[in-house]
Amino acid sequence: MRRVNLLPAEDRRRRMDGLPGGTASLLLVAGAALILLFVGVYLVFLLRLGAVEEEVAELDGRISQQNSRLQELSPYRDLRGRLDEKKPVADGIFRTRFPWDDFLQGLAFVVPETTALQTLAGEAAPVDVEAPAEEPLDPPGAVTFTGVALPEYQNVADFVVRMNNLEHLSNAQLNSAELDRETFVEPAIEFEVASELVTVSGERGTEVRIEGGNPAEVAGATQPQAEPNAEPREVASSGSVSVDQYLGAEGAER
Repeated sequence: MRRVNLLPAEDRRRRMDGLPGGTASLLLVAGAALILLFVGVYLVFLLRLGAVEEEVAELDGRISQQNSRLQELSPYRDLRGRLDEKKPVADGIFRTRFPWDDFLQGLAFVVPETTALQTLAGEAAPVDVEAPAEEPLDPPGAVTFTGVALPEYQNVADFVVRMNNLEHLSNAQLNSAELDRETFVEPAIEFEVASELVTVSGERGTEVRIEGGNPAEVAGATQPQAEPNAEPREVASSGSVSVDQYLGAEGAER
């Protein structure tokens, strides 16, 4: 079967000349625009990928530095746990230790001018980490004074009374008092007084405050291990300190 075109020859020529050229141009322009769009998107993603890679490299460097620091601090990883385990014992020792500094400062102000101390020997109450706060430790400590006084027993009595009223002392009593006519140029009374040392739990605070220092100092500090059954005690003693004070008081008495 044969197809027959019934259009006039001029119409057939006009239609054949108009279609091919215009369609090809549109297709070329659309293709070029699409290619440019793909290139732009690729460049944008390429730039973003470069920035992300830089951030990743920077983060990797930071992680490496932190890992190095953690490696250096690894020996002290359980330091906090060890400190927490020992803190109750440290708090108990701090809470129940005898305040020797306050006691000796107060003693220096209450010794009568007519007497002079020669020796002081004291032993504080044993440390009790389980003692309740604001309660005196039992049994108390003990302290013994030896000294000289001007040749009147009233001077010795004044010393005993002042010791009995001094903070941290209780139940002061005279053990001996004897007139000495040979040791000094002038007669003097040598005496010995004993008293209880009272320690009030928590009087100067209830817990240890750890401030300053660094892990190396804390971990490097070696402390001797106490025997399991040993009771911590604080002991103080002093030798003759005030014969000159006695002689000065004697001169003032004259």
